[in-house]
Amino acid sequence: MTQSNKTLIGKVLDAHGIKGDIYCIVFSQDASWVSKIKSLNLNEQAFEVKKIKAFKKGFIATLGGISDRNQAEAFKGAEVWVDSLLFISKDGESLFLSELLNFMVEDKTFGEVGLINSFSTNGWQDLLVISSLNKNLEIPFVKEFVIRIDHAKKVIHMNLPEGLLKINDQN
Repeated sequence: MTQSNKTLIGKVLDAHGIKGDIYCIVFSQDASWVSKIKSLNLNEQAFEVKKIKAFKKGFIATLGGISDRNQAEAFKGAEVWVDSLLFISKDGESLFLSELLNFMVEDKTFGEVGLINSFSTNGWQDLLVISSLNKNLEIPFVKEFVIRIDHAKKVIHMNLPEGLLKINDQN
């Protein structure tokens, strides 16, 4: 499912307490920014955020229209979507990965690698998932590999270690 102008950030893990609060896990496991959320969608239903706070690897939210535990439990497993405008960095701030979606990755030696179509993690670092030659490659997005990012041309220039692009090839 996709929602225009919305970004999928996580899912409802469970109800929290008896007053209808929900506990949501954030896929990135970084919930430091959640205080900016004013509304969210659970699957395709929109809710006003009355109260929200970071909690463990996600957040706890009180939503308008959900007033008891039974109502909250009905959303267990629901996708959590927020306004995509929350994920646009300002000059001097760290980039949000979503800002790099559909950027071309070019390696100093190999040339064009492919387009970024999603993101992943291996627990230690963010990974760019790149469509290349009818397969997906995962490349660590670490400063040691990045030469520069050209926002105007939507290109990330990288210097990848020898063999990284072939690490998952079959012999």
